[in-house]
Amino acid sequence: MGENVLKQLEGIVGPANVSNEEFDLISYSNDWGYDGPKLADYIVTPGCTEEVSEVMKLANATKTPVTLRGGGTTTTGSSLPRQGGIVMDINRMHKIYGIDEDAMTVTMDAGTTVYEAITYIEKRGWKIPPKPKFGSGVSVAGWASFNGVGAGSCVHGRVTDFLAGVEVVLPTGEIVNTGSRSMKGVTQQFCRYQGTGCDLTGLFLNTFGTMGVMTKITWSLYRKPEALGIVGYGFDTPEDMQAGVRILKEARICYGINLYDDEIADICGLPKTAPWVVHQFSEGYQEEVDFRIKKGKEIMAKSGIKTCREIEAIPFWWGVEGMTSRLQPSMRTTCVGGFHPIGTTAAVMHAYNDVGIKHNLRRGMVWWIVNHYANVFPIFVYNDETELDTVIQAATDLREAWSKLGCTPDFPGPNPDITHWITPEYLGFYKKVKMALDPNHIMHRGMSPIVEY
Repeated sequence: MGENVLKQLEGIVGPANVSNEEFDLISYSNDWGYDGPKLADYIVTPGCTEEVSEVMKLANATKTPVTLRGGGTTTTGSSLPRQGGIVMDINRMHKIYGIDEDAMTVTMDAGTTVYEAITYIEKRGWKIPPKPKFGSGVSVAGWASFNGVGAGSCVHGRVTDFLAGVEVVLPTGEIVNTGSRSMKGVTQQFCRYQGTGCDLTGLFLNTFGTMGVMTKITWSLYRKPEALGIVGYGFDTPEDMQAGVRILKEARICYGINLYDDEIADICGLPKTAPWVVHQFSEGYQEEVDFRIKKGKEIMAKSGIKTCREIEAIPFWWGVEGMTSRLQPSMRTTCVGGFHPIGTTAAVMHAYNDVGIKHNLRRGMVWWIVNHYANVFPIFVYNDETELDTVIQAATDLREAWSKLGCTPDFPGPNPDITHWITPEYLGFYKKVKMALDPNHIMHRGMSPIVEY
């Protein structure tokens, strides 16, 4: 990119919001993952959708790669500029447009942090379905881009399941609203579907920025419940834990179910109450919560699982991104996530331990139950000066082992690349969609799945 492009970028967003200074490029060259650093040519911080549109038109015309960056807390490497070009920082865009109580939604700019959004809506008596499992510095667009989960996902699904729609700038610069606002005369974003075609909102969710720039996000809300109840169960084996989770899920009494092992408890400084811990979360009116917690205890007591016992409940919300500071001496952690049926939970755990033992890595496991399946967030702890190659190989080995168990990857990242695990038919379909939206292949080049035009 030449001086002429720099001047054009400055003309779009203002000189103060463009930088090619070395210290800025270095500051944006890493994220929480192990796959860095990567240097951009320019850092651009637009302040509105129209500025994003003009930047994208310029990038598309000059075939300049564009990499989006929100909070920079991803462990996937998805915010790293693998082929230089522009890093677009969306954090200047963080206005919240208010709660539409009639539609039971809130709309906000894509750079709004999850902390800002949750604080705003809870002060007004509302709530989003899942409570995040990560640090709240994540942007709302970033959360949608990697399809986050948390407490509440057992009933409400992932973050993308409660989105009512998005405003998005396509790689070619057009501004599009999906969902109900795609209809003429409709100003409320109250429904993700508009009744006349496929779900185009889904094209931009869980895509790690490869399909376009989400500039506004609309969440569905519900009133804060009167009460929240938590009960904990301990198990001695992953097989017993798996059986306990299945019983709780089939009983349909849980707002959320999460589970973790004693190794993650040790890393996070939690009491080691059992080799495996399962938490049942229930919310609603107080009488409803009391009933659900009591019923959970009853069915677990009658389950016949020999090692099942009630233990002290410790709300375990945070995710692997927050663990680095707790480790002494200071170490790095990386997450190698995946989805799998509840019935393969024990096998997934054994495969993970086998890889950890093979590479002599400290590790720990966290799961959330999402609808009818499990989402696993295992970590490897490593020294990034001496064990970087080891942890990358461990991540590769683990995804290979899990693919044989029918586990699909979460947080795919480009390293290891997952492209070769995708069926040719699906990969071909993905490429057609990608080429239609991004004809010059400027968005997040090098992000899995990797396709060549």
